[in-house]
Amino acid sequence: MPVTLDGQHLRIEDVVKIARHGAKVELAPAAIERVKTCRAMLERKISAHETMYGVNTGIGEFSEVVLSDEQVKQFQRYLIYNHA
Repeated sequence: MPVTLDGQHLRIEDVVKIARHGAKVELAPAAIERVKTCRAMLERKISAHETMYGVNTGIGEFSEVVLSDEQVKQFQRYLIYNHA
């Protein structure tokens, strides 16, 4: 039986089911809508060239470095790969 993530009711037992027993994970419809809403907001801000830490700037000591559009794409891909 899959563990449904809704952003509000995750229990330690659910984490154990996923991490130790390989339970399937699914997102609740409301959680998917929140992700879509957040993504749309980020895309609007990126298009408007608003400065957002860790999105279109470096992180840590490079937080004052604003990235070009191409660098934003590369940096976000790097963050995902680096934390996978």
